Amino acid sequence: MIQLLSIFFLSGLLATTTHAQYGATAALPDGRPADFPTPPKTEKSLFFIQRNKNKHTIVYDAILEKDGSYVSSKPIDAYWLRYYDTVKRAELTWLQRTFAFGYNAKKDATKEGYWITLTAYNDRKIHLEKNAGNKPIATMNINGKYCRLENIWVFADESGSWPKVLHVDLHGVDMVTGKPEVERINNK
Repeated sequence: MIQLLSIFFLSGLLATTTHAQYGATAALPDGRPADFPTPPKTEKSLFFIQRNKNKHTIVYDAILEKDGSYVSSKPIDAYWLRYYDTVKRAELTWLQRTFAFGYNAKKDATKEGYWITLTAYNDRKIHLEKNAGNKPIATMNINGKYCRLENIWVFADESGSWPKVLHVDLHGVDMVTGKPEVERINNK
């Protein structure tokens, strides 16, 4: 976990300037600060990662063939949405893909979906599959429940000389009940 948490912020330190520390302010229903944007949803949206460092967001979208199947060589498009005065897409750097926000993909037993691990943290697998409407979704175990992954929130204290990640929150929706689920992973 420490590797994951350190890498998330190492990547951010190299990629963006530091903004004000976001703390216990008004929050969106999923716990993120109220002034944080939610990336626009598309037919290919899977999930996103945000950090309390700034509003810039790492977005994960499905890459699909014309027949609707995942592209076998690269099933996910991972990129930044940089929130300045306007929203700008930016590609992940090699360092960010290799150590923080990239992923490894392996076909599942059905040969139609993929097991994904984020390069910074391979203890928790994400499953790419299709929902009942044949749309791409990312699912994972959140609080022991089968959930559609919505977003990952990374919270760190940047008051010292090196950021210290305090926790990561996994936000999803229970695929059986439709209720929101949040699981906090504390940095020990």
